[in-house]
Amino acid sequence: MGRVPRALLLVSLMLFSLVPLSESSELSEENGRAYWTGSDTGSKIDYTDEHTTAALGPSDRLATLYMPGGHDYSRPLPLVVALHGYTSSGSINAVYMNMYDSVHENEHLLLTPNGKFNIIGARYWNATDACCNYFNDNVDDVGYLVGLINEAIQNYGADPDGIVVTGISNGGFMSHRLACDAGNMIRAIVPLNGVTWDDFSECNDTGRPDILHVHGTSDAVIWYEGGSLAGNSYPSANETVNYWADRSGCNTYWTYLGSRDITGEDGLQETDEFEFRNCASGNRVALWRINGGSHVPLLNDPGWADQTLEWALDGFVRDSDGDGYRDDVDAFIYNPDEWTDADGDGWGDNIDDCDLDPTGYEDADGDGICVPNDLFPNNPNEWADADGDGIGDRSDADDDNDGVADYYDVFPLDSSEWDDTDGDGIGDNADTDDDGDGWEDSVDAFPLDPNEHSDNDGDGTGDNEDFDDDNDGWTDEDELSCMTDPMDENSEPLDTDSDWVCDLMDDDDDGDGSPDSEDLFPLDPSDWADADEDGIGDNADEFPTDDTEWEDSDGDGYGDNSDAFPDNPLEWLDTDGDGIGDNSDAFPEDGSEWVDTDSDGVGDNSDAFPEDPSETTDTDGDGYGDNSDAFPEDGSEWIDTDGDGYGDNSDAFPEIASEWADTDGDGVGDNIDVFPTDSSEWIDTDGDGVGDNSDAFPMDASETQDSDGDGVGDNADYAPFDSEVWEEPPDYTLIALVGIVVMLVVAVAYTGRRQA
Repeated sequence: MGRVPRALLLVSLMLFSLVPLSESSELSEENGRAYWTGSDTGSKIDYTDEHTTAALGPSDRLATLYMPGGHDYSRPLPLVVALHGYTSSGSINAVYMNMYDSVHENEHLLLTPNGKFNIIGARYWNATDACCNYFNDNVDDVGYLVGLINEAIQNYGADPDGIVVTGISNGGFMSHRLACDAGNMIRAIVPLNGVTWDDFSECNDTGRPDILHVHGTSDAVIWYEGGSLAGNSYPSANETVNYWADRSGCNTYWTYLGSRDITGEDGLQETDEFEFRNCASGNRVALWRINGGSHVPLLNDPGWADQTLEWALDGFVRDSDGDGYRDDVDAFIYNPDEWTDADGDGWGDNIDDCDLDPTGYEDADGDGICVPNDLFPNNPNEWADADGDGIGDRSDADDDNDGVADYYDVFPLDSSEWDDTDGDGIGDNADTDDDGDGWEDSVDAFPLDPNEHSDNDGDGTGDNEDFDDDNDGWTDEDELSCMTDPMDENSEPLDTDSDWVCDLMDDDDDGDGSPDSEDLFPLDPSDWADADEDGIGDNADEFPTDDTEWEDSDGDGYGDNSDAFPDNPLEWLDTDGDGIGDNSDAFPEDGSEWVDTDSDGVGDNSDAFPEDPSETTDTDGDGYGDNSDAFPEDGSEWIDTDGDGYGDNSDAFPEIASEWADTDGDGVGDNIDVFPTDSSEWIDTDGDGVGDNSDAFPMDASETQDSDGDGVGDNADYAPFDSEVWEEPPDYTLIALVGIVVMLVVAVAYTGRRQA
């Protein structure tokens, strides 16, 4: 084995080690398999904290699967794969992420695999070229983890639709690697402080899982802004989520969703949520930025597990009975033998003999009639008993037990009826129209005579026999000829001249001596001629020689037909047809206008300001006339106080002519803001590209960070993570060797002197 460079070993151990935690050993082993049996009542499982475990994977690299107490392998649960950081272990990481209690509290399986040991004895995952296979070992961690997941699915009831991968640091890198190389089998990844390939083309497009990337802005190991390890670059947190968003066809910008608390016990909502919306692939891509978060932040208990799994399993629907039908479409979510109930009777279609009949569920005799409708469930020849005598209707000679045999009974299933004299389908006992003439007996004046049913005038003679049914003096025959109602005494023929010959039959209806054939007004005894042939008799026509006019209602000398205002003697013309007479119309030739209140020459209808002679138009419709509107074509603006060309409504600094935008909303205008898109920064005194607020040395362009807080910048600090050391210590080995040489020289000299 070659010698490992001391610097590389030091960096590796420092970057990826987690605080040691004690591993749990209080879980029992269970390598057998349970199946749903007929003894299962189909009830909901109450999972407990009495976890069971199983060892998965090859014998030389076993991983532990934790299952909540009561887990039935045939009833699948989501699987959480928790990947440790460099030098750590699966069990330590599970404790760190508060995953053990989550197993039963959030009802899922937990897989805690371990990476392989490298030549310096540190566990690692072969994730990307930047992290963390520093010795180029030939290990297929993707194949190993995929094998574990498949084994959990096939043998231990892991739900293939609910695979969630989370990990920290090197485990975060590996989470991204799995999303690349096995994305088709993973629902979501939740990496913490571990990014993807710097060259995203190395990320295979095998599927589009949901991506929730979590990263601390003060991570001094895997920098939020990106960096390199062992000479290989890694992208920033923002670049990482941008890569995934671009591949998924999401919006090119993220949306801020608020903040939450996932670290510490201070109750502060230190973590900002960002999400790329409208992803064409249908997946989600999000970033949770832990402001001020370190590489190994103190996670809330149980905040991390609860909150990240809530996000990762959003939209996940269980298959609680393991029958292949998700609970949202399964009518029997705890019964694996049933999933549909077509008739909604509570009996699954697989056992329901009558799955389209909500009143029945069993047909033991196969006659097509189900219990309880089948009164003879074991006799395929009988199912009904109309009279309840215990004899099926098919065998009973008198089904309704009314004493009349079915052969003679017109109503064999109705004990109250047996005959239908008029053959109308209604038994005589219930028939309200015994003679079948269409009139109920209660209103039939002749209930036993099918030829009569009414006596309109009450004279005792049925209307069919009566010559004057309404007794109005006009015979039914005359009324029919004259087209009046012979049954209504108020409906009499029109007889204008009262000669008992109705006008319809009379040659001189009005009796004016002018036969109807010559009388132009046969019903008006006062008129018979019409010189202008306008339909108005000469005696009544005010314009007897003008066929276009005959009446002048307002007496203005203009006939009503040509008078636009027949009831107004002051008006008769409406040139523009606007309903306002020319005499009173301010715009007699403009049909759209008639009033000009402010006398500005623009009618009120088209004048946006009818009472203001100084304004007539409002081009942008903002309520400010164009003459006084600084932005006459912009409906959102009308005033520019500082005269900078930006309206006050959109000007972030309406009284400062040199500023108008504040992109990051920090109160400092973009023109003077050194960091116009970063609300936390606006000044960079030393010009090193790091804002004064986050620059530990704002006056020193050569330094920005002081990781150990010793007052010496990381660039100049020999031990940037040790506050006790900032200068390179002396080489004590060399000093010792020099001392030994000096002593040897002295000894040799002394010996020579004695011999001399």
